[in-house]
Amino acid sequence: MKKAKTLYGKMVDFKLYGIVLVAMTGFLYLGAVMPIEGKSELGTKILLITSSAFIAASALFFTVSRKYHQSLMKSEEGIQLLHQKLNRK
Repeated sequence: MKKAKTLYGKMVDFKLYGIVLVAMTGFLYLGAVMPIEGKSELGTKILLITSSAFIAASALFFTVSRKYHQSLMKSEEGIQLLHQKLNRK
């Protein structure tokens, strides 16, 4: 059961990392597209590149979270743990 709890914790952590990066991407993108006086072309490019990198990292984190979920679904303990957590909500 300890392994299942560890996998569940990692799954939730990576999902939260992905959510945080998506939120950060929204703010960076807004900073890139909003017309602000004194903003340079280089600054806009840096914001867009960083936004793209964060989206890619977010996709990676969601993929890793999904792999952990699939690992949990393969074990009986993992399935029980997922049902416990689902029924609490």
